[in-house]
Amino acid sequence: MFEAVILAGGEKSDPLALQEGALNKSFISVQGHPLVGYVLSALAACPSIGKIIVVGPEEGLVGLQGRGHKFTPVAEKGSMLDNIEAGLKAADPDTLCLLSTGDIPLVNPEILENILALCDPYTADFYYPVISGKSCTQRFPHTKRTCVRLKEGTFTGGNLTLIRPSWFHDNRNRLNTFIAYRKHPLKLFKIFPPWFIIKFLFHRLAIKDLETHLSRVLDFTARAVPCSFVELATDVDKPSDLEAVNRELAGKSGL
Repeated sequence: MFEAVILAGGEKSDPLALQEGALNKSFISVQGHPLVGYVLSALAACPSIGKIIVVGPEEGLVGLQGRGHKFTPVAEKGSMLDNIEAGLKAADPDTLCLLSTGDIPLVNPEILENILALCDPYTADFYYPVISGKSCTQRFPHTKRTCVRLKEGTFTGGNLTLIRPSWFHDNRNRLNTFIAYRKHPLKLFKIFPPWFIIKFLFHRLAIKDLETHLSRVLDFTARAVPCSFVELATDVDKPSDLEAVNRELAGKSGL
């Protein structure tokens, strides 16, 4: 049994949140429900998930509970790393925890179960799903994802990870640069060695190279999880993303 943390904090000044009159992106309403509500419902229906923790603005958390969602509320603290730390402090430090953003409303219990199964035997400290950029474009041709070209193909990252909380608490400072550059993968190469950059430039950098170097730099065992779940990469950052998820969720049953 795993625990889960949903990151539903964020800036009120986010342009899309302002446009939609929401507390932040996670609370933008789609088909009558906040984005984070879809994530919560998927996790609640996932047999492998027990305790669910949501980090966000107090007003928003109270509203979610008023809708009948059951979870452990944690008030947002500020930055993304602050919010991750606050959420993981409420989780079992030695059990792998599923950490998700609150703006991936197309996720469902089957996807979550499959991702968890792909991480078996759970010996690493950090698992990160990677999805084919081509698959994302085919499914949602009018949205744009941040992709990186590797030896095996072009990939984008999913908006969740399976992480060991005890590692995070011991190594938070190592993550500052990675969090700052998460939407700008090319900037990450500033901290990588020359061989790494050369392999990338010639499209010879493999997923295994990423795993090996990140494990060394961050002092943990990292594993990429290649998968076909476009839903994990479909977060809501721009009006085109919002239009895409609106179309997908139109007509589906309520939460």
